[in-house]
Amino acid sequence: MSFVEWIFLLGGLAAAGPVIAHLLAKPRFRRLPFTMLRFLRAGQIESQSRRKLRDLLILLLRCAIIVLIAMLFARPALHIRPRPQEARHIYYLGLDNSASMAYSDGTESYIDRLATLAANYIRNVDPDGLFNIRALASTDWVEGLSREQALAELTRLRIETRSANVGDFLSTLGSATRGKDPGDPISVLVLSDFTPKTLDQFGHIDESITVDKIDYRSVVSEEPTNNAAVVNAQAAGIADAERHASDRRGRLTLNVTAMNYGQVEQNRQLTAESESYESAPVDVHLAPGQRGTYQVQVDLGASGDEQLVVPMELRLSAKDGLEMDDTFHVAVSIPQQKNTNIVLVGDTIEGMFLLRTAIDVLSGSSSYNTLRLRQVLISELDRSQLRWADIVVCSAIVDRLARLALDIRSFVESGGRIVFFATDQFAPRAANELWREDILPVLPKKCVRERAYLEPRPCDTQPYDVDLPRRAAKSLSNYRIDKIALKGYVQCEQHGDTEVLWRFAGGAGFVYLRRLGSGTSVFVNTSADDSLGPLTKSSASVALCRYLLGKADRISQHCFTCGEPVVLPLPHLDASSARGRKFWVETCDGQKKRAVLLGSSLSIPDPGGIGWVRTIGKPATCAGVNLPDGETDMTKPNDGQIANIMDRVFKVDVANSVVSARGGGFGKERKKPLWKTFAWAIIILLLVEPAAANRLKR
Repeated sequence: MSFVEWIFLLGGLAAAGPVIAHLLAKPRFRRLPFTMLRFLRAGQIESQSRRKLRDLLILLLRCAIIVLIAMLFARPALHIRPRPQEARHIYYLGLDNSASMAYSDGTESYIDRLATLAANYIRNVDPDGLFNIRALASTDWVEGLSREQALAELTRLRIETRSANVGDFLSTLGSATRGKDPGDPISVLVLSDFTPKTLDQFGHIDESITVDKIDYRSVVSEEPTNNAAVVNAQAAGIADAERHASDRRGRLTLNVTAMNYGQVEQNRQLTAESESYESAPVDVHLAPGQRGTYQVQVDLGASGDEQLVVPMELRLSAKDGLEMDDTFHVAVSIPQQKNTNIVLVGDTIEGMFLLRTAIDVLSGSSSYNTLRLRQVLISELDRSQLRWADIVVCSAIVDRLARLALDIRSFVESGGRIVFFATDQFAPRAANELWREDILPVLPKKCVRERAYLEPRPCDTQPYDVDLPRRAAKSLSNYRIDKIALKGYVQCEQHGDTEVLWRFAGGAGFVYLRRLGSGTSVFVNTSADDSLGPLTKSSASVALCRYLLGKADRISQHCFTCGEPVVLPLPHLDASSARGRKFWVETCDGQKKRAVLLGSSLSIPDPGGIGWVRTIGKPATCAGVNLPDGETDMTKPNDGQIANIMDRVFKVDVANSVVSARGGGFGKERKKPLWKTFAWAIIILLLVEPAAANRLKR
């Protein structure tokens, strides 16, 4: 034990005070005349013995209190020297097993080379250490391993199709270093090919991690890397659809993006294949680091009455150093070829001009379906117009709609879609009648005349009915509608089952949707003209109409990247009848899993790798799951850049390093503060001393 402020120990001399006081305070007796002297002497001797014992105990208690107070101010600390077996070296291994580590230069793969380097490291460090291994693209740690167990764990290292999670590895490592025993040194080993995506994750760490030793190595080939990948595919439309409309669907055109991620020029062939269709090969020529887009056409054969879902695989011919990114999976959903009838309703011709212009442009851009538009005044709207229409767009809510409420309800319940735009002057009677018939998703209350801005993106949950591939929402976001200042909006009362698809920046709803039967009703909280906002007057008007009109008029696609939620649309599902049903899907690894029903879509939490996710049962639908973009970028890292980043992420604490137990030494001595123990002892003695003095006086 030692004392940090030993000078306070001199305060212990104050214990001489009670001793001196005790010596000076001897009892004095008075002489009293008494007869029975023999009994008096005996009582006097007994009383003096008890008094001496009492005084001695009280003296010791008071001296102890003074000495303990002096020791408390001197800050005592207990020296603890751990036994050799208590100081164990702890090793943390971060091993990259992301998709790029499957690359092979013809001799061995990166992952095999990584396993060899890790095994050599484990064999050459403290055999009595504890090993903790984290495969960076996996989800779990393997902790507290002996050397033999750690070597065995390396044989189970497998490639994962998701990206490396560097942040989780460093977060766990940081917690371990902050809570470690000072006698236990921590060493870290990081092995990776340090692709730009992985290195970028290391570069975004803000707080350094203090360790006793850091080792890292870039696992790359000395030869030029040879790798190309298909990174994206977009369905551009149907070619020659009109010419063969009587007996054929036409030819599907796909825009496919390929990327040369290596250092070798790529001369390959690109094809689109499925179980029933195959395209002619397209030549692909890419210089190192070059990206190119190529058109692939697939003849879809005879037409059909039902919606066609084509699982298409885009493939690059011949093998390079990494095969898994040569194929891109995309499911293309081709609706039944038909015309979509739209009735545009307004109280004035001028109030519908902007919407009509946007829908005309949208109709001209469709290469598969035709949008047929009728423009009618509210006074001309009747049952015949509703029977002809697939979609009705109302630029205002006026009294005439109250008399048509039952007809509009029947139109929506039978599968129609109606879209209402807000105005600063709406008919309360018509709004209340449509609200009572469950047609309006919200009940307009009050117009708020103030500048308002939209959120840049829609809400997280987007139902299938509004935006099947979410492409229209993304397209609308690209117009930076959050920068367009609207002149106002309407405060609304919302139905309990109404969904908010898009919001204003202040939290108010912008687009509301409610399902009624097999149809949908949409309320847009801005005007069709520019009275509440210039949105329909801006360049985003066509994208807004595409978003609101929904699924009926476009070819769509379903593809996701590994690691993001996979959502399968069910176009023929009636949401009301689906409640309580169980839905099963087959994932990419061939497993049968239960999916979660979200509206008219299925959510699959874990797709099980890359490949196809399919529904089990009829009507079947599917979606492709692919590698994250940039995951197989084989650009070789710069050694100086890696060193700079690692020096910033890891800080080596040389002053606190200790001798390893392997050499027979001891860990660094620890000092355990004892001030709490002394403080409690003083408190207890202060309580005991008066109690003891009072007791011994009796």
